[in-house]
Formats: sequence, structure tokens, C-alpha cells
Amino acid sequence: MSQQKSNKDAGGIQVVDPRFQYLLTLISLQKNARHRKRRSELEFLMVNQTFNLVPYRHCVYWRKDGDSVSIIAASGLVQLDQNGPYALWLKEMIVTILAEKIATQTPKVTEQEFENYVIAASLTIEDAGLIEAEEWMKWVSNYVLLFAMKDRDDNIFSGLWIDRHEAFNGAEQAFLEDLIDGYAHAMQAFDDKSAGKKKAFWKSLFSLSKSNVKRVALAVCVIMLIPVRMSVTAPAEIVAHTPYVVSVPFDGVIETVEVTPGQSVKKGDLLVRMNSTVLKNRSDLTTKESETAEIAFNKTEREALVDRTKLADISILRSQVDTKNSEKKFAAELLAQSEIRAARDGVVIFSDANNLRGRPAHTGEQIMLLADPQDSELLIRIPVEAMIKINEKVPATFFLNVMPLGFRDAEYESIGYQATLDPDGLLTYKIRARFDKEGPMPRVGWTGTGKVYGHRTIMAYNIFRRPLVTLRRKLGV
Repeated sequence: MSQQKSNKDAGGIQVVDPRFQYLLTLISLQKNARHRKRRSELEFLMVNQTFNLVPYRHCVYWRKDGDSVSIIAASGLVQLDQNGPYALWLKEMIVTILAEKIATQTPKVTEQEFENYVIAASLTIEDAGLIEAEEWMKWVSNYVLLFAMKDRDDNIFSGLWIDRHEAFNGAEQAFLEDLIDGYAHAMQAFDDKSAGKKKAFWKSLFSLSKSNVKRVALAVCVIMLIPVRMSVTAPAEIVAHTPYVVSVPFDGVIETVEVTPGQSVKKGDLLVRMNSTVLKNRSDLTTKESETAEIAFNKTEREALVDRTKLADISILRSQVDTKNSEKKFAAELLAQSEIRAARDGVVIFSDANNLRGRPAHTGEQIMLLADPQDSELLIRIPVEAMIKINEKVPATFFLNVMPLGFRDAEYESIGYQATLDPDGLLTYKIRARFDKEGPMPRVGWTGTGKVYGHRTIMAYNIFRRPLVTLRRKLGV
């Protein structure tokens, strides 16, 4: 009875023990935290209503972002400038404390062997060091409690910074640790709820329910009915439009190649030198034979002045002289042709000089091409089984291997009527197209992928056209 009387004031009103008041406030704040519907509401509660349990000057809620932190909310402020001097200094200080004090602490374990969701560090101006002491006095109070919240995987994800002028006693720190442990649990509920919604969404999206099967079937049907333009892709390359064919003038052996692949040459430049040993000897021989025939003719002509019987031999010797002169001229022309020269300006096109040097060649055999770099065209080789009816009104598209992000359009010039064999043995239709004059012309020899277009059809036919052709060929129908 005496104890009950001591808990009443003079007016008969019952006085609540301060310890019970702490407990009631703690329970009320934790309950309010658990019932927040949005994360922003919980953040506002933490920085403003925690004051009801333990008074303070400033309270800041921060969130860990990799190796740095972000200031999310502050007491008494609707919005905090993340790049302001106070926020920048506070973020740097929190990162330093997390690395030097929080990370080295061992988490507390209760008697029931339950690990707390919070780690606390008590700080004063002495912990700031001489360099940061001035900034500390400028921005915060003398005493600070830094609380780091952990998730279920024991990773720090956020926390509270609380400072005031008076030191925090043991009871206040203990009550704050319990309260912020509840905050951490409530904050994780939002993460779990968000993750649960995402997981449920993806699970429902990929489940084999009847509704999902119907949706997928309907979507596939709609996609298959989308109108598209038929198209086919095939290997393509840039070739010369009207090249000059450099061929062998006579049977012989290629002695030297005086140019390199892709080299620009002028008219009259030496390209290839043929082996001329036989031709030179033949030219010398015909020259001597011509001289001998000329001497015999002149001698007989002088003798005919004295001996009339020699007049009959003059016509015969004259024909022999003409024959020998013709042979001499022909041998000289062949010897001159042993040096193959450029007939016009352009670029020489061939594979490799080593493949030509020392190779026997026959008359008329092509050894290289001479082309104008600005006079090129696109050659597309479409396999027989992939050929479609081409719409010549839609230009072909060329994707160069050297420029995978670019393309050029080309107007059709000719479409092969009959398939022919390529050097690799593939039977293809040859399609030639010309580029417009705008922009730089692709270099002769560049390769890539050509795309030609047909008439419009539905997606289903464009996808299953080739499988249907293959199936029909296999079944023979």
C-alpha cells in the first residue's frame, strides 16, 4: 500500500515509472514501423519519431551503395542536397567509420542465440582526428551514435546517424539498439515484398497454366500473321564493273610480276614480264636469215646485169626476202609482247604474285584484271534452294564485313537467268547491282552479306518456306 501511494502525486494522479515509459515508446515505435505501407513512410518515421524515445539534435538515415553511401532522409528536412557540403562530409565520415569501426566489430548475440540486425558505434569529436575536427564542430554535435543495419545475410545495407550535445548513457544506447533492430527488420520486409512480387510475377508468367498457354498461342498466331517482306541473304562481294582482262599473249612461262595486288598503275606501266629467251633467240635468227636473204638477192641482181640467165632467180629471191622480213617482224612483235603493260589507268586485281611467278601459261589465259576503282558493282551469289522471286523495285542491301554497323543500298542491274557453278562448287544465281554515286565507293574485293527482297507475305510463310521446300523434296511431292 505504501508503494502504491508513493506512485501518486499530491493530486491523486498516478505517475508512470520512466522505465515503463521507455518500454511503451519502444513498443509503439516498433509497431508503427511494422505497419508502414511505403518505404518512404518508414524512412520519415525513423529520422523524426525516434526522438520520442531518445532526444537528439540530428538524425540521418543513410543507405549503402557499393563502397559508398547515400543520404536518404534527415530529421526536420523534406529534401537533402546530396552534393551539398554537409552531405558530402557526412557520407565520407560514415564510409570511414564503417571501414575502421563497424567492420571490425563482432555482432552481438542474445541469450536465445539470435543475432541482432544492428551494430552500433559510439563516437566523439576525438574520433574525427585533427584534420576533421574543425568540420566536425561545424556540422555535428559532440556525441554521435552510428547504427549500421544488417540483412539476413549479415551484410550492412543502411543505418542511422544520431548526434547531440549530451553524451548517450548505456540505457539510451540499449533502447536505440533494440528500436533500430526493429527498423532493420521492417526495412527488410519491403525488400522481401518487392522480391516476392517479382518472383511471383515471373513464376506466373512462365507457368504452364491454361491461361498462359492460351496467351502464348494467341501471341504466336498474331505474330505469324504479321505482314513482312520476303527476303534472303547470301554471300556478296564488290567486283569491277567493266574490267580490262590482262591475258597471256603467247604460250610461255611467267618470269616476273612487277606489280602487287591492289596497286594503282598508269597506262603503259609494266605489269608482267614473260620469259623471252626463246623469243629473243628466234628474233636474232630471223634477223640473220633476213640479212642473208637480202645479200643473196642483191648479189643475184648484180649478176643479172651480165648474165641474163640470173633474171629468173631474182623473183624467187625477192619472195624469200619478203618472207624473211615478215618472220623477222613477227618475231620482234612477239618479243615486244613479252613485256605486258597496262592498257589504261586503274587498279590491278589478282590474288598473289607468288602464285603467278614461274607458272606456265597458255595464249589468252587470264592472269589479272585492270579495273577502275570508281566503276564497281555488287555481285550476290544466291544458292539455288534459297532463291525467291525478287522484287526489283526494292533495292538490295549490302552489309560489309569491314563495317558491320553500316550498309549500302544497290539498284539491280541484272539477275541471273540460269544458275552456274562457283569456284567452290556451289550452284548459285548471280545477281549484279550498282551503287549510287553518293558517298565513297566500296573497294573492289571487299566481301560481306547481300540481302535481296521479294514481295510481301505473312511471317509464317516467310519462316516455313524453306522447311516446306526441303520437306517436299524429301517426300517427292
